[in-house]
Amino acid sequence: KKGAEDDEARIDMLDLRVGQITKVGKHPNADALYLEEIDVGEDAPRQVISGLVKFVPIEEMQNRKVVVVCNLKPAKMRDVMSYGMVLCASSEAKDRVVPVAPPEGSAPGDRVTVAGFEQPPLEEVNPKKKILERLFPDMKTDAAGVPGYKGVPFTTSRGQLSSPVPGAYVS
Repeated sequence: KKGAEDDEARIDMLDLRVGQITKVGKHPNADALYLEEIDVGEDAPRQVISGLVKFVPIEEMQNRKVVVVCNLKPAKMRDVMSYGMVLCASSEAKDRVVPVAPPEGSAPGDRVTVAGFEQPPLEEVNPKKKILERLFPDMKTDAAGVPGYKGVPFTTSRGQLSSPVPGAYVS
């Protein structure tokens, strides 16, 4: 029986990977959006759109290592396709939004995991199931700015993720 268990939102449903922004520019049709090419360890970089123009200067985005949700359904944002989402820490007032940082020495394609959640990720997150929306309330940074899920840190094989925003929501 595919009941409640099938509908449960689990952090390991997300394919979270370290990415390196190889190219960044302004979205052609939206002042608040960046259009990035991000190396996530695949044959070619992924095109990703992020609403970070107001928060992070373009020169700080170039070559930055970030964490990308890689199994979201591709979405068209202002006539341009986006094939992922950059994970960010946002202050409660939403006046500070910063991409969470992978640990030093991380490489594009490194998996980001949470201890105790070891199932393989979904092929594609179905937007109708509202999985992201159900996970976000439990994705926060601690007092030291370490991003986690239900209080357990996000990690790669190199250590914990970090952010300069303590007590923030991660989305």
